[in-house]
Amino acid sequence: MSAVSSLFPDETTPRRRLLVVQPLVGIGDMVWHKPWIDHLATRFDVILAAKPTAKSEVVFHGTDGIIDWLDIDRSLRGRRGRHDGLSGLFRLAADFRRVRADAVLVIHHSATYTLAARLAGIPHRWGYGIGGSRRWLNRGSFLGRDARNERPYNKLGRFALANGFGLNIPQWRMTTPDHAWQAARAYCADQGIAPDPSRTAHGRNMVIFGVGAMDEERQWPPSRFAALAAKLHETSPDVKILLMGAPSEMPIIEAVMADPKAPPGLIANTAPLDQAVALLTAARAYVGNDTSLLNIAASCGRPAIGIFAQSEPLDYSDDFIPVSLTDGRFGEPGAITRISADQAYEVVAATLTGQAAR
Repeated sequence: MSAVSSLFPDETTPRRRLLVVQPLVGIGDMVWHKPWIDHLATRFDVILAAKPTAKSEVVFHGTDGIIDWLDIDRSLRGRRGRHDGLSGLFRLAADFRRVRADAVLVIHHSATYTLAARLAGIPHRWGYGIGGSRRWLNRGSFLGRDARNERPYNKLGRFALANGFGLNIPQWRMTTPDHAWQAARAYCADQGIAPDPSRTAHGRNMVIFGVGAMDEERQWPPSRFAALAAKLHETSPDVKILLMGAPSEMPIIEAVMADPKAPPGLIANTAPLDQAVALLTAARAYVGNDTSLLNIAASCGRPAIGIFAQSEPLDYSDDFIPVSLTDGRFGEPGAITRISADQAYEVVAATLTGQAAR
């Protein structure tokens, strides 16, 4: 472990080039790390290395200190890429070398990325140092093996405090490009989604349901979403309900709309991510599975009502409102089916009523 204890340069030091490697595959994974990377970008010229599935350029729209992006083409949900295997390691090292970084921060425990940074000749190498990755690092304080399974935002928060770039109160916020706002406004006008004058200029009288999930155990059944939509439509018929998902999740959206309980007027939405961010920012609330859109909704400052069954509710933002198992038996097969539409509706109704009371 190096005696150098702070990653942040002195304020009199000229800006240096920092390669930040965050190789987790999901959009939500990238959102989790956002406050600290935003913070680093205030003092470094950051090159962000990430997997294309993390959509980092959308997540970090408006972060001026990020000067370049590097795609990590490795371990992409079962697909091998140009950075896999031994030859891939050397290609990754060559790509790291090309960015001409003065320092690297590896936000992961894999030794592949720290070794690639060493082979690339990056002089100052920071990282978690969990397991074999420590061998190729030469700066900062490391985390112990006990941190390997810690939630990523807690892990990075602890590491940052130990290495001089900690945040007392991390802030998760996303911004939206003008073209996405324009597309979202046009979409709402086409769908008859009325402005919500009780909120910001962008506000719309809609609730967004995120019906997709990364796996079946995190997928609340379409019939439950349909029943929840019916209850919301009965009590608040003026509120438009969007069923949002990736294009690949259109079959789930269609299953919700085809359910006998589903009310009329449900709107299917598979917008590109930047437009989805704009719509989430404009919505009164978001209701959905434990997935990337839930994290984005909270980062947009909207009530993010999450349905949790496989893990305990996310807790890094006050905007999370959990709908979870009353018995606390998280992680069991089929646990999510024990969450009823009535249980979710109570939370949604209380959230909307609270908005009206303000």
